[in-house]
Amino acid sequence: MRPPNAESVREVLRDCEVVLLAATEAEAAPVRTALVEPAEHVVATKTVYTGLLTTSPSERPRGPGVPVVVAVTDCDKTNAAHMLTYLLETVVPMPRLVLQFGIAGAFVRPRGELEVQAAIGDVVLATSEAYSDTGSSSPQGWLSAADLGLPVARIDGLETGGEFPLDPALVGAAADVLREADWLDGVVEGPCVTSSRVTGLYSEAEETVARWGAVAESMEGAAAAHICTLYGVPFLEIRAVSNLVVDRDRSSWQVERAVAVAGRAALVIVAAFDRLPIEWR
Repeated sequence: MRPPNAESVREVLRDCEVVLLAATEAEAAPVRTALVEPAEHVVATKTVYTGLLTTSPSERPRGPGVPVVVAVTDCDKTNAAHMLTYLLETVVPMPRLVLQFGIAGAFVRPRGELEVQAAIGDVVLATSEAYSDTGSSSPQGWLSAADLGLPVARIDGLETGGEFPLDPALVGAAADVLREADWLDGVVEGPCVTSSRVTGLYSEAEETVARWGAVAESMEGAAAAHICTLYGVPFLEIRAVSNLVVDRDRSSWQVERAVAVAGRAALVIVAAFDRLPIEWR
């Protein structure tokens, strides 16, 4: 199927205030099914949905709802970066917020017995994102993009080295909103990492925690943080924990539970949209 032309897509997406990103249809479903006046579109083989999501009472021209686009990016970094770049170049005016949501694995800290930072079913709000697989192994240990002097993203003349801090005021406000939800088991704020290779060995997880202080791992987060940093667009990442990052045991994962939690948490954030301290860089 050929994607619609740029002008027709721009008209469809006009005035969307929030871009919501999910890697899969399953992860997007809780938000997609909550849309008012929903419409489905195809852009470069990827599916996007437009509509309104209910917000807290406010004086909005179309009633108590915020116009959004929900994009199913497909998995991994390139897909997320492609879809988000397309949307940020197409939506007029520029969206006020990008919210990425979905599932993730949570790391444990090795202190004698394993210490869980975020449990299965908890929500993790990223305070920063990093490409954990961009760099090089060496006899002396891991060499990051910054160690190697690799150009990844330059902001205000400074090289990021593939690490992207998120706005602490925005993350903190979103965490406060989520903690008001009595159905959530836990809300954790902390660094997140992104890798195309899912960590399936506890020994590798130990290295990642030691290197990054990471709370959770996904396959798309840093790519979205990267693009939002380049465009100066406020960004939030919500991850619901589906599994602990230890020696891989797929039978212990609770994907459906995490999908439901992540989607519901995203809806809570959008409902409180007008309370968030959103500032452009």
